[in-house]
Amino acid sequence: MNMTSYIPKVPGILAELRVILEGKTMVACLEHMKWLGAFICIEPVNSALIGAATTEEEAFALIQRRPPDFLIVSQRLESGHGLALVARAKHVSPAIRTLLVLDDEEHGLIERALGYGCDGICMKSESFMQALRVVAGGGIYYPADVARLLRQKSQLPMAEPLTRREVEVLRGLAMGFTDQEIARTLIISTETARSHVKHIYQKLQVSNRTQAVVRAIALGVVTIEWDEQAALVH
Repeated sequence: MNMTSYIPKVPGILAELRVILEGKTMVACLEHMKWLGAFICIEPVNSALIGAATTEEEAFALIQRRPPDFLIVSQRLESGHGLALVARAKHVSPAIRTLLVLDDEEHGLIERALGYGCDGICMKSESFMQALRVVAGGGIYYPADVARLLRQKSQLPMAEPLTRREVEVLRGLAMGFTDQEIARTLIISTETARSHVKHIYQKLQVSNRTQAVVRAIALGVVTIEWDEQAALVH
């Protein structure tokens, strides 16, 4: 099975894909040329594309030349590794949204991907479109089995429990909401929202949004199922 099978070429799906990628630029780096060719022939993808490659070095050269909004990369490549490309892309431009596609047997890479700040992980057995929708919208996407793995491995406790309001703010972070959007949704001031975010970082012992969401998933504070549904509203 390859990635293109996740995007049925039917009008409704293509229209949704067009909305997701509107105004965004993308670099795609996939293992096989036949997969890459089929993927970039999808019209909304082609319109957003600024470069495509099958090797880590080729893709990194594209990213250095013009950092995209979005990087889609499979872990297995013709040469190099997708996870290494994610790390290098984030070093060039931390704002790049990254979605890493893993084979089902590659669960051992998940913790490393989290450490590199990967915004989304999609297993090949799951819906690529759902992952794309969440990550492109500014949210964090980790499938349910990844969340279970994180909870099993998480041993570091929180400095202190989160309040109900802080959990609500954290859910907003998971969906990619800005401080202003969180404030508007919860009917609080932007400054109050920022204060909650600061306290969340302190309690979870993290330094950025992605780390906060991943840590919250690992602790079971935020559930993947909840956030996938809520992300559809964003």
